[in-house]
Amino acid sequence: MAAIQNRRAGRAHRWPKGRNALPSAVLTAVAVLACGYTAGCGVHWGSPPSPGERSTHTCADLTAQFGPSAAAALAAVSCAGRAVTARGRKRASWSLFAASALVSGLGSGVCGWYEVASRPPPSSPSPADWLLPCFAPFAITGALVHQRGSQRRIGRLKLLLDGVMLVAALFVGGWTVALAQDAGSGSGSGSGSDLAVANCLAYPVSALLLVGLMLALRVQGGRGGGPSMATMVAGYAVIAVSDAIWTVPPVRAGQGTGRLSDSGWFLGHLLLAAAPWLNRRLRVPERILAGQRVRAALVPRVRRVRRVLRVLGSLGLLAPYLAGLICLAGIMADALIADHRERPALPAAGVTGLAALVARQAVTLRDDRRLTRELTAREDHFRSLVQGSGDVIMTLDPGGRVGYVSPASLHMFGYEPEALADTSLYRLVHPDDEQAVARAVRGFLAGSAVSAAVEWRIRAAASRPAGGPAGSWRHAECTLTRHRGGLVLTCRDVSDRVALQRQLAYNAYHDALTGLPNRALFADRLEQALAQKSASARPIAVLFLDLDRFKQVNDVGGHAAGDALLTEAAARLRGSVRAGDTVARFGGDEFAALVKCDPDGRAARDVAGRLCEALTQPYALFGARFVIGASIGVAFWRPGVTAAELMREADLAMYQAKAAGKGRVVICRPEAPKPEAPCAVPAGPGIAALRRSAVPADAESADAVPADAVLDGRARARGANIL
Repeated sequence: MAAIQNRRAGRAHRWPKGRNALPSAVLTAVAVLACGYTAGCGVHWGSPPSPGERSTHTCADLTAQFGPSAAAALAAVSCAGRAVTARGRKRASWSLFAASALVSGLGSGVCGWYEVASRPPPSSPSPADWLLPCFAPFAITGALVHQRGSQRRIGRLKLLLDGVMLVAALFVGGWTVALAQDAGSGSGSGSGSDLAVANCLAYPVSALLLVGLMLALRVQGGRGGGPSMATMVAGYAVIAVSDAIWTVPPVRAGQGTGRLSDSGWFLGHLLLAAAPWLNRRLRVPERILAGQRVRAALVPRVRRVRRVLRVLGSLGLLAPYLAGLICLAGIMADALIADHRERPALPAAGVTGLAALVARQAVTLRDDRRLTRELTAREDHFRSLVQGSGDVIMTLDPGGRVGYVSPASLHMFGYEPEALADTSLYRLVHPDDEQAVARAVRGFLAGSAVSAAVEWRIRAAASRPAGGPAGSWRHAECTLTRHRGGLVLTCRDVSDRVALQRQLAYNAYHDALTGLPNRALFADRLEQALAQKSASARPIAVLFLDLDRFKQVNDVGGHAAGDALLTEAAARLRGSVRAGDTVARFGGDEFAALVKCDPDGRAARDVAGRLCEALTQPYALFGARFVIGASIGVAFWRPGVTAAELMREADLAMYQAKAAGKGRVVICRPEAPKPEAPCAVPAGPGIAALRRSAVPADAESADAVPADAVLDGRARARGANIL
């Protein structure tokens, strides 16, 4: 089983062989085919380079003439295959791209057939000349469908104007380089002159239109479409450049079998064939990313690459204006060196590009005004939210210096926002919380969490409009969020909640009537004292006491008198013990005390005596005078005795005191035949059984001492169990 798991883990760490390996294989195949075809064109596929001579190598002729058409057919099949696996809009776009590649392949195939098999070749314009330009409408429609750009009306208008400008710029540049000569060679006398010119310019102009539109989509759509659309643009650009080169009359006149310029069409269609399968980027397996960290040396390189990409993105925004400059330069050149009255194509294209530039600028200004209004409205909205919020919102730099502060600081902490601006936050933080706050801020800035919550105390101002003690420490619950160049701190005053929590915690461990600790807090402190007993040699004593004749007070004075007596008795008990001792009320008229004694246990006896003396003093309640007593049981801790057993021994000793006549202090120390034997406390269920086993039959042998004897310190040992 372990070997199988290891093999699975090893496979998980390898690079995936499907999704990530496919783009690499496609690019490798494109590079190999392009290099091979270019090399074949470089040697003319074995045919003589002189024009007019025909090759005797039929295979070379077929490769040279039908290579671009085969690449176009491959692109059509590839796009169609991608359309089968895609859905929705992507399926339609890839189907249109497949139709475009199919039309281009048919046109190239017809041209190749004319070159190889037709003697003599047909006159121009031939059916192939009208078939080739038809690839552009399919590709343009597919690009528009594939684009994920803005669907708003103004966005579509900007896209249209950008496309017009880029097409005009490409046309002006292409006209200056090649199209003018092509139009001049295609013109002639008679009625067919205009048709010949249109035929000569149709294919390159349609290619320029397609490239211009796709460049506009890329410029405005950013990185939409990913590497797939980028490869499509590159493929159509290569085809457009090859068309522009083909239109130069000297190049066309010297065209033989397998010229080097043919490799442009071949490479362009290969890129179109590879584009559908480059839609996913290479990804590193998640387990490798989780187990490895990027080296520090790579971080500066990544940052430089990101800066270059940001610069290129900014330059892409200038593409429409660069197109306008090209159009203007073309118009000026045509006015200086050409006769635009015979061929008005260049001035018309230049004027169209400039008009589109002016229109786009007007649309941009209108859009900027709309965006400014929206930004102002949104700013007012968020300003009203921040200023109307009951929480204090402030911005901090990494060093803790305060920037913006919302007006709620005056109501919550008593500080004017201007008084806190440009000051250190840590001067307001409680000294005990300052290090924790600084550590939380540094950890949050160094991490990647979206937000973090911290609680600390903030000093309130000398005067607070909200009321409350001035200059006091207010409990604040703060949320840290990220902000450019620092963080945003949102503070909420939770002092009332903290006070309520403390009150609830206090009520859970204190008696509501007397304010003394209750049974739960007493048991907790006893457990803590026993846990610390190993580190201290001081013994521990537990005192249980019950008020004698308390029921008569309730019967005579009512429950109000009883409650008042209990409150007064609790105050007397609290004043009779030492600072380190604990007095608790268990319920009714039962109380308990936890005393830390000296090794001889004298302190517990003294505390018991003071308690008896304090409780037996008269009580003046509601115009009446009441006198009660107290029965006290004392139990000392011994090794092996738990907290529950110690409390049970003190309870039994208290009942012994009541049975002996009340108003007494009984110290429980059961007989131990062997020094190491634990205190023999019966485990019977009933109090009567416990009392019978703990109290001897002979009253003279009981460990019962009258209260006055304890107070006077003259207790005599009477029996084996007397301390």
